[in-house]
Amino acid sequence: MRAPAEVAVVWTASLASALLAFAFSIVLARTLDAAAFGTFMTVFAVSRLAAPVAQGGVSEMWLQAFGRHGRAASAWIVPGLGAMASTAGLAVLGMTGWAMALAPSGDAAELAIVMAVAVALGAPADNAIAEPMLRGRFVRVALWQLAPYLVRMAAVGVAAAVLWRSGGTRAVGGPLVITLVVGTAITSVIGMRWILRLRRDPPVDDAPAHEPLAAAPAAGAALARSFPFAVQGLAYLAVLQAGTIALGSAKLVEDAGHLAVGMNIVTAMHLLPSAVFARVFAPRYFLWGNSDPARLARTAPRVLAWVMVVSIVASIAAWFLLPWAIPLVFGAVQEAAIAPARTLALAFPVWCLAAGLAAHHTTPTEVRWRTLCWVGLAAITIGGCILQAPTAGLDGVVQAIIAGQVAFAILTLIGQLVFVGPRWRSAS
Repeated sequence: MRAPAEVAVVWTASLASALLAFAFSIVLARTLDAAAFGTFMTVFAVSRLAAPVAQGGVSEMWLQAFGRHGRAASAWIVPGLGAMASTAGLAVLGMTGWAMALAPSGDAAELAIVMAVAVALGAPADNAIAEPMLRGRFVRVALWQLAPYLVRMAAVGVAAAVLWRSGGTRAVGGPLVITLVVGTAITSVIGMRWILRLRRDPPVDDAPAHEPLAAAPAAGAALARSFPFAVQGLAYLAVLQAGTIALGSAKLVEDAGHLAVGMNIVTAMHLLPSAVFARVFAPRYFLWGNSDPARLARTAPRVLAWVMVVSIVASIAAWFLLPWAIPLVFGAVQEAAIAPARTLALAFPVWCLAAGLAAHHTTPTEVRWRTLCWVGLAAITIGGCILQAPTAGLDGVVQAIIAGQVAFAILTLIGQLVFVGPRWRSAS
């Protein structure tokens, strides 16, 4: 399968996942009463923040390890599982602490403790995606992306059945969360089989040479290598939520709703660079960047150029379509979301440029710089939103979000010029 077809398959699955997530919220809202829905979605939002902590960036660490060491990187599988056990335990402790100290009700606390189990069980399933990525089996990658959303829809089906039999919504929460836990456990078992197969039968690549392993790795080393990738995932989630939270905290709840609509659209647009740089080309970039930099130097600029062309077209299309699409999909009450959504859509090529340049950073030194870029993005966005929300409202928050993206692009460009570019030139 050639790269454009692989991108199309993964992007289609990502879009389907987004639609299933949207359907999950709609069906759940129609199944539960307002109080039960609010309780569950509060706990679910906390679990979404805990999920990247549990995953711990281990799958990306494995991609980098196989790119550097080839088949010998199978020695990193078991230490990676040890690191994942540590980060999953940390996520469970975090959710339990939230349940005991910050949960808005006893029901929310109970649900959070059960959901913490689902978060921990989901870590092997999340990290298992490295196996088909390393083998270039992107149909399996696409299907695996859909798995957690299918589990959610099954949970909604169970909730609807319980509601129909009981005639009330108080009995729904438990079966809903238990179904999520059981479904996640099933995907986790499958994921563990994939991970262990990666250890028994590591993939073969076409790199001319690999860096030898100096010593047998330990769980602590795996945790240190995976930590930067976990930070990057958390930074991205924080950037997506910072503006809405800042506006809500400033008691500008209507503006928070309008921004949430715009950020939902932006998140959907981000599926394109995610499919290209985080799925299809991630294992190749780590392989070529660490073991064949001349090939990465030939390929990566062409990939980035095509993504930039598509992003510019998508940005222009969104500018003209959003005034029609937002009232149609979200209702006339969200017409005020059109202006911020169009402004954010215009910045989409900047995001694609930054994401593409960040993907070029593949060696340990470059990954550390990439992590600093993500931290800088999060700091500027969160800080700007907190400062701008009380005084400038929605417009100020949108400006802060765009400023963060511009700063992200500048930082990744500096990394390209200082770290990546010289290594590419020396290899060519």
